Amino acid sequence: MAVGLLDGADTRTAIAEAVLTEVREVMPKDLVALLSLDSSLFALGLDSISIMDVVNRIEKQFGMRFREEWLYDMETCADLVDCIARHMGPAVASDPAAAVSAVAESSAAATPLAAAGPIPEAYYDVSLFPECVAFHQRLATTAAAGLENPFFRTSQRVQHRVTTIADREVISYTSFDYLGLAGHPEVIASAKAAIDRFGCSASASRLVGGNHAILDELDEELAQFLGTESAIVFPSGYGTNASLFGHLFGEQDLILYDELAHNSIVQGAVLSKAARRPFAHNDAGAADELLRDLRGQYRRVVLAIEGVYSMDGDFPDLGKFVEVKHRHRALLYVDEAHSLGVLGKTGRGLCEHFGVDPVEGDLWMGTISKALASGGGYLAGRKALMRYLQYTVPSFVFATACSPPNAAAALMALRLLRADPARVERLRNRSRLFLRLVRDCGLDTGNSHDTPIVPIILGDSARCLHVSKELLRRGVNAQPILYPAVRESAARVRFFITAEHTEEQIVRTVEALAECLT
Repeated sequence: MAVGLLDGADTRTAIAEAVLTEVREVMPKDLVALLSLDSSLFALGLDSISIMDVVNRIEKQFGMRFREEWLYDMETCADLVDCIARHMGPAVASDPAAAVSAVAESSAAATPLAAAGPIPEAYYDVSLFPECVAFHQRLATTAAAGLENPFFRTSQRVQHRVTTIADREVISYTSFDYLGLAGHPEVIASAKAAIDRFGCSASASRLVGGNHAILDELDEELAQFLGTESAIVFPSGYGTNASLFGHLFGEQDLILYDELAHNSIVQGAVLSKAARRPFAHNDAGAADELLRDLRGQYRRVVLAIEGVYSMDGDFPDLGKFVEVKHRHRALLYVDEAHSLGVLGKTGRGLCEHFGVDPVEGDLWMGTISKALASGGGYLAGRKALMRYLQYTVPSFVFATACSPPNAAAALMALRLLRADPARVERLRNRSRLFLRLVRDCGLDTGNSHDTPIVPIILGDSARCLHVSKELLRRGVNAQPILYPAVRESAARVRFFITAEHTEEQIVRTVEALAECLT
């Protein structure tokens, strides 16, 4: 867009159109009628992550780079338009309307809230918080449309890939238990034995009394399996990401993350004082371009990517990101929550899949709550850094350690995986079968390939809710994924395949799915 050739008024009109178009793409369709320049971004269902998604796309249109601090006080679409207009360069900076807006904002910021009169109830009554009111309105609208809420379905029993819901057995596609080890007799026996030996809880953080022999063994065997110098197990995978970024990176640093990175990575970046930037999904070239522009402004820079993306079932070209890391003297952080036990001939993850030495990365994060059939997270890398983190990172130091039965379950699951990597191949075969069958039905599965995560993209939240309900009626449990977890245009029903799904179950599921969509 040749914005520089337009006068001030035309430029603002072009900016406004671009902003409204991008916001419309990410917001829930049932709220589109409320969209205007004066609309509150938060009332429209956007959060800080969604706003950054909009910003990332607008940058490309207007040839500019946003500074993080410009976004702090942004509340409406008009605020976003004003921000772009003020910072695009001389052709727009002279726009009188933008200058007036800037003065008005400064004046408003200097006025104490109390000076405007009594404190509004919505500032202190939690039930009147605008975000709470908007959320409950959306739930009411969904119910009024006759759409059943599919979330928090209660499982009464889980056996293999059959789940009992409301006294009825259904085939489940909602589990991260990719290798089917959560119900393995030896895993269960190990967890029970750990309870007899250590009790149900670690009862303290690992630093001050909650460390136990099983955790030490798990640390050591994880490092051996991953090919790193050291590894440490955390009580929470989410907490590992959310805590680590704020701990290692500060005001002089930059966190670059894939635009589809897990919420825990994004929130970790938000909670840190570092500058942060998303880049186009799986696009090492886009990250490289950003670093050419920005690297010299910062001390530490980290590239944060995932081994397998849990919404889309695709993965990055690790070698290309390693090249970008070295070219710009950056760090590489890889979240392997969904790639451990999934990628690579023996399930060792992204490095094994691409034949990359783990030393090429700096921080390998993952969970023991997916393929390793337990609950918790881990970090792996060089021994010097892991040793430092053991004594300092908040989510390790100040949280009760992973419980003995959880640690024992993960340790036995890891040993079973090492002893029988054929489980990984069986998982891969089942995943390929499901993907082939749904694609033969003409369904949109996005970029999913070679992973057990397969989205059926419908692009309509209401339709996703309806399909999920109809699938359950036909004996299949698969969850809809709606905005803000994904853009509204990418709303989907997501399937997690496991090594325990039978071919007959997969065929029957695809038949049921086809019936729901005809």
